[in-house]
Order: sequence, then C-alpha cells, then structure tokens
Amino acid sequence: MLFISAEVSKPKRIQGAFVSDKEVKKVVAWIAEETKDIARQEIAEDELSQSVSAILDSPDFAEEEDDPLYEEAKRMVVEYQKASASLLQRRLKIGYARAARLLDILENKGIIGPADGAKPREVYSHPGISQAPAPIEEAEEIEEVREESEEERSPEEREESKWFSP
Repeated sequence: MLFISAEVSKPKRIQGAFVSDKEVKKVVAWIAEETKDIARQEIAEDELSQSVSAILDSPDFAEEEDDPLYEEAKRMVVEYQKASASLLQRRLKIGYARAARLLDILENKGIIGPADGAKPREVYSHPGISQAPAPIEEAEEIEEVREESEEERSPEEREESKWFSP
C-alpha cells in the first residue's frame, strides 16, 4: 500500500492489514451489543465543572510559594527595580508561563504593581528593605504629609504652588 501524508513529499510504501468499513461497523456493533448491560455512570457537566473549580480553588492545589524560584525571582526583581516576564525568562532561564506565574505571585504578595501594558511593572520594594510597603498605606502617608505641609504655608505660597503642582 502507498501512504501519502503532509509530512512526506513522496508516497511511502507501507504494509498493514486492510479493514473495510463494513468490517469496522460489524466490530462496533458487536462491542455495543456486548457492553449494553454494563451500567454507564455519566457525570453531568455541571457536576464536573463544580468539582474542577472546587479542586482549583482549594489551597492545596496552588500554593503560591511552592515554586522553588520564588525567592530568586523576588531578589532579582528588587535588585533590577523592574519586573517583566522577559527579564525573569532571561535571567532565570525559564519559559513564559512560569515567569508570568511568578509575576502573579509577586503581585499578590505586594512586591510589584499591576501590569501597565507593555511597560515593566513598578517594584514597591527596594534593596535592603525586607518587606515591601503596602502601596495603599504608602499613598495615604504621602497624602497626609502633603496636607500637613499645605496647612503650614501662607496663603500667598498656596496660591503660587497651585500653578506649579500637578
């Protein structure tokens, strides 16, 4: 028999038994007849999706710090002060999926900020700081300092700073 496929440019001679459509139908009918008495347990699609989502949502399934490269990725991001999948891919010699998962873990832990298009993510932690400051608390603190300094200014200084502040 000659076999032609998309991978081979020329037909290739192969050997094998020929089974006609009629013979295939007879075998399928025999199997169906023999297994008719066996009770088949069918799982409803809702039950299946619920069980899968329950497994995926369980804390045992995806432990964030299970990745052995988490600490190395955290150190690298803090050291370079930028976080991108391509940086982690190049430096840690890993694939995109793992680099993206590490970035998600770092974002959930508050080490880096959310994605902003194609730009590298903002890094909240700096070398020498053991824990990344919470971005919301940091913003509130800056706002408090700004309000305090605004109260200390004279009316003329406040008017003048209106023109130069963003």
